[in-house]
Amino acid sequence: MIKIGNRYTQLLIVFALVAVIVSFSGPALAVDDGARAYWKGRDGTWGVSFQYLRLDINAEDTQEFAPGQYIYPNADTEANLVIVNLVRHMTLFDRPSLLSLGIVGGDIDVKANTKVQTQFVPVGIIADVAFNQSASGFGDPFIQLDVNLFGTPPLKSNVDLLNYEPTLTIDVATMLAFPIGKYDDDKLVNLGQNRWYGRIALPIKYHFRAFTPGYMTSLEFTPSIWLFAENDDFIGQKLENDPMWQLEGHLTHDFTSNFFASIDLLYRGGFQSKIDDVDVGDDLDIGNLGFTLSYQITDNMAIRTGYSSNVFGDDLDNSMFRLQFVYGWNKATEDAKKLMQGH
Repeated sequence: MIKIGNRYTQLLIVFALVAVIVSFSGPALAVDDGARAYWKGRDGTWGVSFQYLRLDINAEDTQEFAPGQYIYPNADTEANLVIVNLVRHMTLFDRPSLLSLGIVGGDIDVKANTKVQTQFVPVGIIADVAFNQSASGFGDPFIQLDVNLFGTPPLKSNVDLLNYEPTLTIDVATMLAFPIGKYDDDKLVNLGQNRWYGRIALPIKYHFRAFTPGYMTSLEFTPSIWLFAENDDFIGQKLENDPMWQLEGHLTHDFTSNFFASIDLLYRGGFQSKIDDVDVGDDLDIGNLGFTLSYQITDNMAIRTGYSSNVFGDDLDNSMFRLQFVYGWNKATEDAKKLMQGH
């Protein structure tokens, strides 16, 4: 009986951590948050995420322009990005919360055709002539705080987490990026934006079935609005953008205790650009559809991959490939696991 009880207790302790490890992605302006990004873990749990993103954006027949989304008018763009996120699960205002920090690095290559508007032509480039431009280095780091408003009680112990059976949950998340990424004011293509920007989001989730690995299913929607300060040195001009509206959705399902998949939706709209107070380009109106596959390798580590491409977008074709590793730990949980193993 003692061995059986210990084995069962150990399984529950492992689950208490597993539910967190598969949940963390972290935000970045160029992509979605990801499936199960706002699931809550025990107070005191840490997580670190390493993502590789490959973005291919063909905008050769459109005037849409979205700095940070790496969409340039009349251009074909390839971007390779690495995003590192550090997350802390905690209790704030007696509500389960997530604090995350992120850094972005990589390279971008843009091939523009001869239809580029004069306002977008970099210094030293002749108008009506095709050109290539690239950038590499670090983007703008960011910080995000997510606080549950409804549906999740404080999770201060493994017992709290094991007794947690969520249905409808509602959070509020605020994100702020710091304009210290690499930026060259003579270039059209940059990883940094040379301006403050941020987001307010309302992550909403509905959980089906038992909240136990192998049985979990969720429907997730995250409406959000992005706000941008002006860039006062965009190729010698002033760049402003209207707010960008975003809707992200995921239908996730456990196929085994170690593997889940999701169908993913991402819509972005708005973001009209102005250069020196004159409207240029078009509003964004892009809808992407894709999938995510996530596998739990160990108690502490998970790997996930995903792909998405646009289903509409005004002559704009874009696709994204993601490969991500997530590692998480909680000191109290790790100590309990050692105790169960006789250490």
